[in-house]
Amino acid sequence: LSDFLRMIGADPAARFISVECADQYYESLDMATATHPQTLLCYEMYDQPLTRGHGAPLRLQIPTKIGYKQAKYLTHLKVSHVLEKAGYWEDQGYSDFYGL
Repeated sequence: LSDFLRMIGADPAARFISVECADQYYESLDMATATHPQTLLCYEMYDQPLTRGHGAPLRLQIPTKIGYKQAKYLTHLKVSHVLEKAGYWEDQGYSDFYGL
């Protein structure tokens, strides 16, 4: 994800990344998590395009966080200074950090 953010010229001073998904799921990350070397935007698996069952067209993979932070079916990604919505499960009362 950090390479992608650099490539698109995302504001390095921004504090958050938010994603929206085709299934109405949404999630957010602090910038430290988003730029961690293990945080990935996945579009293929085993040199093949992701299948729908594995989160196509794009999946957020974050091995340093619990499963609900790892969104599938990404359709939108927003870089911002203000967090508008924490995430689907966070809005239900779960932790917005939940690292492993």
